[in-house]
Amino acid sequence: MKYKLGLKTVLAQPRVRLCDYYTSDLPSVESLKFPLGHSDLIQPHMFMNDQLGDCAIAGSIEEIRLANALRGVAVNFTDETAVQNYSEITGYVPGDPSTDQGTDVHELYEFRQNTGLVDADGNRHKIVAYAGLTPGDFDELLIALSLFDMVGIGIQVPDYCEAEFEAGQPWHLLRGRHRIEGGHYIPVVDATSRTEAGLFTWGGHGGITAPFYATYNTVAVVALTEELFTGGKSPEGVDFNRLATDLNLLNTGPVMSKAPRGKRRGEGPHAHPETFAPTGSTEVPGDDASA
Repeated sequence: MKYKLGLKTVLAQPRVRLCDYYTSDLPSVESLKFPLGHSDLIQPHMFMNDQLGDCAIAGSIEEIRLANALRGVAVNFTDETAVQNYSEITGYVPGDPSTDQGTDVHELYEFRQNTGLVDADGNRHKIVAYAGLTPGDFDELLIALSLFDMVGIGIQVPDYCEAEFEAGQPWHLLRGRHRIEGGHYIPVVDATSRTEAGLFTWGGHGGITAPFYATYNTVAVVALTEELFTGGKSPEGVDFNRLATDLNLLNTGPVMSKAPRGKRRGEGPHAHPETFAPTGSTEVPGDDASA
C-alpha cells in the first residue's frame, strides 16, 4: 500500500456507551439538516501516516485541530509532534521499524484522557473521558456527528480502499472476496446525506458510505471534553449531569469492558462483531450494496 494503517485489533468496546445517556431531546436522524459538520475549517495533513502506522495519532491530531478551530483557535502540530506522541503512546523508537506496531484504541484514549497529546508549542490537549457508539450503526454515527462535530472510528480496510481514496471516491461496499489489509483509525468530520459521511485520512478528505460502515466499522468513539460539562455548551439529547456522575464513579481504571464472545455478524438489531481481526478476507455477495 502507498499509505499506512496502524489500528490494532479492537478487542473491547468502550465501557461507557453514549446510548445509555440519550434523552427524549435526542434528535432523530430524520430531523437532521444536511450537510453536517465544519470540516472546511482546517486542511488535513498526513502527519507521517504514509511512513508509519500512526493513523490513530494522526486522526486524533485532526480532531484536536478541528475542535480548536470550531472555537477560533489554531493549534500547531507537526510531523515531529506526531512521531513524539506515537512514541509516547506505543513505545515506537524512530528508526527502528520493529517498534512500529500501531496503536490500541483504548491506550490511545486513556493517554488522551490522562496525559494529552502534545503540540509543537508544548501544550497538552486532554479529554475528560470517552464514550462509544454502537458499531456499524450509521444513523447513530450521524446523530453523534450532529451533536459533537466529529467522531473517531476504527475500520477494517479491504484491499480496494486505497484505490477508491486515490480516485476521490467514498468507500463503498463492493461485492466479492476482498483481503483485509489491517485496521485504520479515522475521524468522521462531516456528512452530505443519510448514506454518506466525510472523513480525514492520509492527508486528505475522503468519504464512507453507510453499507461500508455497517460492514467494516469496528469501533466508534466520541471524545468528551471539559467544555461539554461546563458553560452551558452541552448539546441537547444527552444527559451530561448523569454522565458526569457516572464517570466519577467509573474513574477507577480503564474505561473499557471485555468483548462478549460467540457473537456473529447478523445477530440482534444492531448486529456487529465485538472482536475484530485486522487481517484475512471478507466476502460480500451480490452487487455493490452502496452504489
